[in-house]
Amino acid sequence: MAKVHFSRNDFGDLRERLEARGTSHVLRDRPELCRGMSSAAALLRFMLDHGMPVTSVEIEVVNGS
Repeated sequence: MAKVHFSRNDFGDLRERLEARGTSHVLRDRPELCRGMSSAAALLRFMLDHGMPVTSVEIEVVNGS
């Protein structure tokens, strides 16, 4: 398992990518995927707007899950 470090800037970058993919015309035939990406982006926006996370976060990423 690889460990990935996320700073507040990384959370913001991820939010922007999820938001863009959630509104992508390429994924128009996958509305449930777009809805999930848009929801995740909205959650990240809420967290960032309310000062979360305060510090960087380390997450273990499992390939294939």
